[in-house]
Amino acid sequence: MSMKYGINQKTTSFRSAGRTSAPDIESAPLAAEATPPPVKDNRTLPMVVLAGALCFTAGTVATAASLKSTPPPAPASQAATTSSLATSPSYSSPLFSPDATSRASNTGYCWECSANGERSGGWWWGWGDCVCQAGWAGDCCDERDVNIDDRWLEFLESPPDAAVDKAAELTAKAAALAAGVGAAAVDLSDVDVVVSGGGNFDGYYLGNSMIMDALGIDAQRSAGVSAGGMMPFEIELKGLQATLLTHLSYGILTQEYKDQYYSNAVSAMYQQDHHWRLMAAWQTDKYKNELGPRLDGKVFLGTTCLKPWPTQVTISEFTAAGDQATSAFMSTGTILEIYDGYVCSDGGATAGPNMTPLFQDGERDQLVVDIMRTGYPGDVVYNVDFTQYASLIELGMSEMTKFLKGEAGETDALSICPAGSDTSTNVCK
Repeated sequence: MSMKYGINQKTTSFRSAGRTSAPDIESAPLAAEATPPPVKDNRTLPMVVLAGALCFTAGTVATAASLKSTPPPAPASQAATTSSLATSPSYSSPLFSPDATSRASNTGYCWECSANGERSGGWWWGWGDCVCQAGWAGDCCDERDVNIDDRWLEFLESPPDAAVDKAAELTAKAAALAAGVGAAAVDLSDVDVVVSGGGNFDGYYLGNSMIMDALGIDAQRSAGVSAGGMMPFEIELKGLQATLLTHLSYGILTQEYKDQYYSNAVSAMYQQDHHWRLMAAWQTDKYKNELGPRLDGKVFLGTTCLKPWPTQVTISEFTAAGDQATSAFMSTGTILEIYDGYVCSDGGATAGPNMTPLFQDGERDQLVVDIMRTGYPGDVVYNVDFTQYASLIELGMSEMTKFLKGEAGETDALSICPAGSDTSTNVCK
């Protein structure tokens, strides 16, 4: 879903002011403080190349995106600035009212007014007026006239119907699949989970989690970097259903604003990183009293910080004080974040060749989920297509069901690293 991307994503504003010291980040039982090995495979190389390119163009991209992201001004009664949203994460937008008509009609060329407006006046070979519903604009009423940030925050508070319906469908399917598992051939009753980086391939692990949840399987601890750290963090903090709705809602958002903000890779990555920052601040504020009780000692985020060389840092304690949890969440999956006074970036860079930060204490079996092995197109890393993302969740459900039965799946994304294995290189031996 975040350079949440395992190969790193995009950049937005950098926050360092007002940060207080973070909880102890050196005591978690993951590999840390080691200079990473040379780049050896084709997953880490794109991260290095893309990170350099994005750093070089960050100012240009941020400026262009901010200009492009500015919608036509809304009426005074509807106005809400991005800055006020950033400081008020629980803000709920009142802008969208699908039954109301907009303040003006649009004149131009189109054969129809899409589903969001009606023709008005005389028409001749596609020329005429469309009266758009509130929240829509453009000659054919097919462009969003609501600030995309407002819309995203609205979705976080109240997911759209399409996301709710799809979540219910997927949940019912997970329950049916879980019912067919029977006596599991693979015992996950006492297991840690490690999830690789891989951007929006995280839908695969979301599907895995739905089967585990339906069977009452709860991992003792989870570790991950980039998207593989963010997804377990969200599930433990917000709950599985809320997390499912969040990610499906983002698929709806990208549909609504596809032509405006998601027409190319750079813009799509920039937007998702920006929206994940809004979400991170929103969830820290909304769940501020649950951060420690739900996450401490159970969720381990890996990030890469300059000390002065790139070093894996593990974060396993979280608080709303100083916005630490927000910064920790973003540090594992963005191109640049100041965390605890250090310059940090996507954790995949120092988590081994598979971006899997395995627990080093060998205390119990580890379920390793390599979301990069799903077989889906590479652009899934940065592109959230609603239908495709839902199908990725379904693949994750199907694969977990087969894995538990001891059957071969379509991919080799799931494996068990037995307790006591050598995990010093973040590869199970």
